[in-house]
Amino acid sequence: MLSRNICKRSMHTVPKLIQFKELSEKGIPKIYSSNGFNTVWTNYQKYLCDKLTLATSGSSLESYYPFHIMLNTAKKPFQSNIFNLASGIHNNHLFIENILPVKENELNQPSSLLLNRIEESFDLNWDELKKDIIKLIDKKVIGQGWFFLIENSNKEIHYLFLQNNGTPYYFPRNQLFDLNTPINLNEYNHLEKMKTMLIEQKKNQKIKDWSMPLISINLWDQAYLPDYGIGKRSEYVKNVLDNLNWNVINNRLYK
Repeated sequence: MLSRNICKRSMHTVPKLIQFKELSEKGIPKIYSSNGFNTVWTNYQKYLCDKLTLATSGSSLESYYPFHIMLNTAKKPFQSNIFNLASGIHNNHLFIENILPVKENELNQPSSLLLNRIEESFDLNWDELKKDIIKLIDKKVIGQGWFFLIENSNKEIHYLFLQNNGTPYYFPRNQLFDLNTPINLNEYNHLEKMKTMLIEQKKNQKIKDWSMPLISINLWDQAYLPDYGIGKRSEYVKNVLDNLNWNVINNRLYK
């Protein structure tokens, strides 16, 4: 007799947001209009989910969540197309989550622990750090990509400027540099160091590779062009940094 517990094929869908109806009608205050929000979330997230469903259909990956698909394919160059879709979905979810508007009269501020960590790591306060992030994003991410503020395994806070759909979770897939353009000596040395670490990893030497993304910012064109237009990405990044959902970010740090 056949078991009734038959696994159904997974169809990847856009995660449900509690405030979705209001967000789709009004947008996210001080960051997105309704059109901007629906472009980056309702439409583009659905596009990525549909593409991932097609790419994994009939394979062992079809029943995984995008996060697990991303981790599963990160070390497999022949599955780069699937990795990029899954990583893009996960990164964009983190981004929208950390800019969701807080409820009226709800406290929204960074934890003192995070502010202390920031000052210890960068010797900058939060307002100074925001200016530094805006300046560095403009310099380091010329095309499509992501910005992450992460906590590493040593409890240090660091920047990550990722090209395309790089992930903060696995260092060879951070995609810190655009290898289609010339790289400087420091970037070359960083790549050589990564190569050495990967060789050591294959020799079963344990490498610490743990990072917790605290802040995520989508730097793809569709994230800012509808509302801000060409040449206004820095204005968009400033609005995001000025209007973060600190309750979400504090939870990431503590949990």
